[in-house]
Amino acid sequence: MNTNNLPHIVIIGAGFAGLETARGLSNAPVRITLIDKHNHHLFQPLLYQVAIAGLLPSQIAYPIRTIFRKQKNLTFQMGEVSTIDFDAKYIKLNGSVIAYDYLVVAVGGRTNFFGFDVIEKYGFQLKDLETAVKTRNHLLSMFEQASHEGDADKRKTLLTFVIVGGGPTGVETAGALGELISHVMVKDFPQLDSSDTRVVLLEAAAHLIGPYPDGLRKATEKLLRRKNVDIRLNTKLENYNGQCVTLGDGSHIETHTVIWTAGVRSTAMVDSLGVEQASGGRVRVEPTLQLPGRPKAFVIGDAAFLTENGLPLPKLSTVAIQQGKSAAQNIISMVNEKPLIPFHYKD
Repeated sequence: MNTNNLPHIVIIGAGFAGLETARGLSNAPVRITLIDKHNHHLFQPLLYQVAIAGLLPSQIAYPIRTIFRKQKNLTFQMGEVSTIDFDAKYIKLNGSVIAYDYLVVAVGGRTNFFGFDVIEKYGFQLKDLETAVKTRNHLLSMFEQASHEGDADKRKTLLTFVIVGGGPTGVETAGALGELISHVMVKDFPQLDSSDTRVVLLEAAAHLIGPYPDGLRKATEKLLRRKNVDIRLNTKLENYNGQCVTLGDGSHIETHTVIWTAGVRSTAMVDSLGVEQASGGRVRVEPTLQLPGRPKAFVIGDAAFLTENGLPLPKLSTVAIQQGKSAAQNIISMVNEKPLIPFHYKD
């Protein structure tokens, strides 16, 4: 059988959405090219565990080639896509041109600093292994420096950790950092006074984890307070110079550590596509996850904007996984000239 005559599916991005699309096409009579700028799949929900030294990077990253070793209809290429031509149906990857019959854009997002260049310069984020390891090394160095700092005020500054953003990542990071201090650091650094350490969680809205049910929000807040997390609701960060946080009410927090978890926006590649974008730069898609006017191009995961019951679907791994499965099924339906099924998220 000449496989070159089979429909060619190009999937850009090997996150949860791209991975599930590729898996969903494993038994289909198609050729798949999976592209990612990294050669590993990253379990992003556990990046905060790497940042607080709870897990090793190798425990949340798995080689893509190993994942798909037995999937004969898939080829993996490591690289970064620079151009997508929807009319001619090709992409440019590291200077080479790859034609496609069907395209799946599953490139995720990047940290949204909302114009706070100083946070990008002085703060920390949890977007990939590199930033998580950088955050981990910084946190550990703060404890090392504090352990031999004779000035009480300077020691408290070193041991003050500010997390910006009360969404799932911010909440998990604050809670895990509170546990790291109370269960690990007090044993590793017995000379330090645990009362000198502070974990401060800033949230501009009136609630933590806003999209979740009220009961869960209250339980989360109660749990964090038990872990000695200082929760500041209705509190905006105005500035940060690497040593001091300025809040919206004019007050200050002396700290060398600001971890930014307050938002995600589209990648630079998505911004360059020339398609209609919604909040955070996400691409507006049809209920079938197709790009409007481009029926053979799908956009899924964090890069896609789709509403249900009047609200945009959240940027969660569960959404991405389900959309990957749906995109694969709809591509199979198109190949077989069958009707497509609109996507519905099962919470």
